[in-house]
Amino acid sequence: MNPIGVYIHIPFCAHKCAYCDFYSLANRDSTGYAEAVIRQIKSHKSDFRGRFVDTVYIGGGTPTYLPPEDIVKIMDGLRAYVDVATDAEVTIEANPGTLDGARLSKYRRAGINRLSIGLQSANNDELFMLSRIHTAEDFENTFLLARMEGFDNINIDIMYALPFQTIGKLTKTLDYVAEMNPEHVSFYGLKIEENTPFGRFPNIERTLPDEETQVRMYINSCKFLESRGLNQYEISNFAKAGRECRHNLKYWNNRDYIGFGPGAHSMIGGRMFSYKKDVSAYILNSADDAPIIDENYEMTLKETAVQYVMLALRLNRGVSKSEYRSRFGMDFDGKYLEKIKPFMQKKLIVEGDDGYHLSRRGMLISNLILSEILDFDEK
Repeated sequence: MNPIGVYIHIPFCAHKCAYCDFYSLANRDSTGYAEAVIRQIKSHKSDFRGRFVDTVYIGGGTPTYLPPEDIVKIMDGLRAYVDVATDAEVTIEANPGTLDGARLSKYRRAGINRLSIGLQSANNDELFMLSRIHTAEDFENTFLLARMEGFDNINIDIMYALPFQTIGKLTKTLDYVAEMNPEHVSFYGLKIEENTPFGRFPNIERTLPDEETQVRMYINSCKFLESRGLNQYEISNFAKAGRECRHNLKYWNNRDYIGFGPGAHSMIGGRMFSYKKDVSAYILNSADDAPIIDENYEMTLKETAVQYVMLALRLNRGVSKSEYRSRFGMDFDGKYLEKIKPFMQKKLIVEGDDGYHLSRRGMLISNLILSEILDFDEK
């Protein structure tokens, strides 16, 4: 039996953050949503034939905005129709402003064993600017409650390159996070997206730290987190040994996963598909993909090979030449060496024993490097 990952999208939240470009609806009634997800899981039973689920990721939106009973229903429904491994990694994303001991206890009983908590900053003025619905004190209470409920695998999300952020303020957040001693940290640079409050704010780019400061923020923060036992394994992710996010590694290693919910994406055996970002249509039609399918595409071997390179270069280990040859029957150096040599000379790409990986400075401009070396139109 082959493993497969499951992603479940919860497109609801209490309040849209100023930077958020994900599909989510603020302060909306979620009645009927859990039942719709279960109907869709049931309709996809054939996709799980001969397979078992070894990772489940409940993301959003804010999944902890949903009544906890609905999360329990979804997990029970998943197990009713799918073989979920007893040691599966089961993650739920959480906002500290939506959690309490009772909810955490119900999640544990539902088999959820990993939390991803959005802190973003330990500075309350920055949280207010980001329009978060919690304070640093709320986060700390949530984190300690989670530990009391037995959660021993917790990720903390933090952000850098915020408007008016100084290195000193970021250092305070990093010190605070390190003192909490999480198993995993996700460390993201703010991206200004068009259809967000930040994106509509005049001249917001002028409020951001300059490029040199952002480089220092990233590189110094990476070094600090590693000094505290959190090893970088991906551009934005750090973990204690053995606590890397198994679900997200499926994406970066180009492995099969299936998503449920409006806006969710899937990749099964080279077929990629997604669903329309429409909750109402989803609740009505979740048992039949036809009315709600958005993209539906069968990837060629060459396209899958390009995707492998793009995703593998996000990882610290980078691209493996032997794996590339084994999976795609092609010679990596023959195809890419001339293109990556200029980046190697600038120490943005580093050669290893069996392939290549980005340096930390390379990680900062990974999108530019990938656009130069990859042919995204290749069929």
